[in-house]
Amino acid sequence: MSIVLSVINLAVLVTLFYTAVPAEAQPVLQITALVLTLLLTLLQLRQRLAGAARPAPQATVATSLPPGPQLPVAARTVDNGQLQDAAVVQFLGRLQEKGRLVDFVMDDMTAYADEQVGAAARIVHQGCREVLFDFFRIVPVHDGNEDDPIELADGYDSQSYRLIGRVPERGPYQGQVIHRGWQTQSCHLPQLNEATNDLVSLQRIIAPAEIEIDPQD
Repeated sequence: MSIVLSVINLAVLVTLFYTAVPAEAQPVLQITALVLTLLLTLLQLRQRLAGAARPAPQATVATSLPPGPQLPVAARTVDNGQLQDAAVVQFLGRLQEKGRLVDFVMDDMTAYADEQVGAAARIVHQGCREVLFDFFRIVPVHDGNEDDPIELADGYDSQSYRLIGRVPERGPYQGQVIHRGWQTQSCHLPQLNEATNDLVSLQRIIAPAEIEIDPQD
């Protein structure tokens, strides 16, 4: 799942920084990059927490007992990683449902006029914004404004601040804010449990294929 999200995020960033993107489409691509970065960060964090909390396997003595009956899906042991992957996929599904995010990112924008891309970007922006506000409380990392002068001492929080340009070997680091950054103060991804049926599909399906049935005469 991390690989898939990384590839999509890379495609969005390449489109944003290395192609002629209409001004109307830039906000939605920025939101897309933010969402995918959040998803990757949350997935990595959850995997680390799950790995730290997982007890060490107990040594067992091998026996030749016949296999027992198959347990129903709801009663089988589910790995925490499966639940985490499914939660991330379902969150991506909400972005697709509300904002058609996956449709927008996977489509070939070169086939459309700038006006069409701008109209689609507005829909994606509104839908994804609604989903983000449902699941996260997002605030800027830097409380001030862009173009503000700033000074960072040695030992600054490298997760919150990224230095670019001609960076000296030692601080203090004096520069200018070119992007305020984003952080989330709360996170509420879709909650799944071990009794969730058809977990395999929840890990895999972002949006089901839609089939229109012709009415019978």
